[in-house]
Amino acid sequence: MNILICDDIKEEADRLAALLAKSGFETQVTVFTCPWQAFNHIRSGAGVDTCFLDIMMPAMNGIKLAEKLRENNFANEIIFLTVSNDFASQSYQVKAFDYMLKPPTMDKVKSVVGALKKARENADRGKLVLKIQRITKPIPFYDISHVEVIDHTVYVKQVNKTIIEAYTAFGKISEQLLLDRRFIKCHRSFIVNMDEIMTIANKEIIMKNGTKVPVSRGHSHLVKDEMMRWMFK
Repeated sequence: MNILICDDIKEEADRLAALLAKSGFETQVTVFTCPWQAFNHIRSGAGVDTCFLDIMMPAMNGIKLAEKLRENNFANEIIFLTVSNDFASQSYQVKAFDYMLKPPTMDKVKSVVGALKKARENADRGKLVLKIQRITKPIPFYDISHVEVIDHTVYVKQVNKTIIEAYTAFGKISEQLLLDRRFIKCHRSFIVNMDEIMTIANKEIIMKNGTKVPVSRGHSHLVKDEMMRWMFK
């Protein structure tokens, strides 16, 4: 796992890097003390799987750095380093994976990196299994943006906007998807992949591929609560 740490206090960045090196997980760590240098490193195409970003930094704080990374299509995990829980809502806005209270400890590091590893393994393994014209078609969960039912036809919209039609019961699809925590029902006719959500408004969700999905009144609070739990899983 290629990890980038950005903390303006080098001693604290080096401490986290040392804990990661001793955590027992295979990691390669790059340390930056300047947010702009970290941003340019990622924008240049460097392979970074996960970012640990200190929130309180001069010139550009960690939240702003995360926003710029998301604007430039960095879709991998971001973990914030902070001395306070007060930034949870802002962390949610930039789709942070988690946040770690300072100073980091070995137990905290192992917990977060273990959760990262497990999330990636689950994302790679899970599949929706459809039967289309007597042919069994597995679709990886990570490749699904959302699912919609119209009458008796289920439409599976993939991340690349490809749509797969299946004449099957929506309940059977729901059973498969809702066993995986990344999926949530936001409307009686829609299930969305929370990893693919860009923003949530009062009455709709905008997916990363640009699709707008309605949120029913009865599901509104549930969607926001579940999204918050998912982002800090």
